[in-house]
Amino acid sequence: MSRPRILCLSYDDTVSEYRRKALGEGGYDVITTTDPREASRLLGIEQLDLLVIGHRFSVCQKKDLILQAKKFGPIPVLLVCGASSDSELAVDGRVYALQGTEGLLAGIAKLVPLTTAV
Repeated sequence: MSRPRILCLSYDDTVSEYRRKALGEGGYDVITTTDPREASRLLGIEQLDLLVIGHRFSVCQKKDLILQAKKFGPIPVLLVCGASSDSELAVDGRVYALQGTEGLLAGIAKLVPLTTAV
């Protein structure tokens, strides 16, 4: 069985590498980028189970990516929130916000559970 695929958009290479490693060790196949345009391109060519958007991107960039993800099917979007401006986004039932002390891996596991072969 294939591992769930996650696209992570982070603000710098250090954060991207940390997320790639941590989520990879958690059982996910992770693609990372620091460029919103690259994330948009990848949404159109990769089979993805989840899009994670970091908190240091503008509301406009986040909204554009959410709308782009909707074009390619029911891809859930997880916003890693560091600012209250995320609450200004017009969202639907496929966009989630990770806030407080919940860890990224725990939040993702709720949205994209890992299945294990028996």
